[in-house]
Amino acid sequence: MKILIFISNLGIGGVIRQVSYLAPGLKSRGHDVSVLALYESDRDWEHIWGRDSGRMTTLLAQKPGNVFSAAGVVELIGAALKLRRILTKEKVRVLYCVHGRYARFISWLAVSTVPGAELVWGVRGSIPSGGPGSYSNDSPISNYINKLISRSVPLMIANSEAGLDSQFKEGYRCPKGIVIDNGFDTDKFKPDPGARERQRKEWNIPGNAALIGVIARLYEDKGHITFLESCSRLLKERRDVRFVCVGDGEKAYREKLELLSRELGLDDYMIWAGVKEDIPSALNAVDVLCSPSYSEGFPNVIGEAMACGVPCVVTDAGDSARIVGDLGIVVPPEDAAMLAEGLREALKKLHDFDPSQPRRRIIENFSVDRMVDKTEIALKGVPDG
Repeated sequence: MKILIFISNLGIGGVIRQVSYLAPGLKSRGHDVSVLALYESDRDWEHIWGRDSGRMTTLLAQKPGNVFSAAGVVELIGAALKLRRILTKEKVRVLYCVHGRYARFISWLAVSTVPGAELVWGVRGSIPSGGPGSYSNDSPISNYINKLISRSVPLMIANSEAGLDSQFKEGYRCPKGIVIDNGFDTDKFKPDPGARERQRKEWNIPGNAALIGVIARLYEDKGHITFLESCSRLLKERRDVRFVCVGDGEKAYREKLELLSRELGLDDYMIWAGVKEDIPSALNAVDVLCSPSYSEGFPNVIGEAMACGVPCVVTDAGDSARIVGDLGIVVPPEDAAMLAEGLREALKKLHDFDPSQPRRRIIENFSVDRMVDKTEIALKGVPDG
């Protein structure tokens, strides 16, 4: 079966990593698979795009401009026409648009005039009800158009129960919606004492210090402000802890977080590591992984940390609680006091923590093979045009 996987943009993150597992996995099962992006947002995505994942191309040289302008409309239509030519030339059977509002609309425009091609929409992330990420009357018109045309898209695949539920609550009406959990490469993400020692030495972590880490892009919905406030609370009780934030974001927001960190007295205890290519080493270096988000779908970093045998303290956002099960600590989003209490509890339990248990949970429930198998079955089941 000829499958084209279409994503919104090339930038470091969980979407790229999952597609880098999915594409070669489907190829290994005999399918002809290619991957296409709408545009490139930065070059960091190359850090996680494996050689076996295939060649990556884009429809546009850069992010689309103002889609409400005449030039913006022409740009999107031009991208749809390019995609249509690719579908026709390569005789694509299924176009799997993994995520992105504009990518969804462009994929629908392209497929609608290509006989024999079927469209599947993917969902990454969820919409927090009433929160900063929720849709409102000010939402982009593309979202409303997508909801109107969703009835003609036979299948929606979400990577989280929270994500699928939020889409249908918002008005999407695809005839069928299913959840396929993300998969994790447990050969890459695994306990590594040597990597732990090297990374902690690079970060100058004292031997007796417990390291708590957040690994996420510096973006408002990832909850870094709540994390910093919880760190300040912990420091009032103990000084044998250190904190690290791995990831980057827009300069203004990064500077805002760094200023807050100084104001809270965290300077001597906080590491701003920026973008790091070697995430397994970073995960092995931390004693506790914290996911303080208030908006999530299926956060990869939690599963990756568990595969490395690292205990997790997470907020009840998206499917975070479902991933950790009874092996992690779950607290409400945007509550620094409760997050500090959760981190405090995790630190107390470190001496009794069995790293094999979270790793076993990931291997048994969230493997790459399981994800690829379910996706293959779902794409095969899409009806002929």
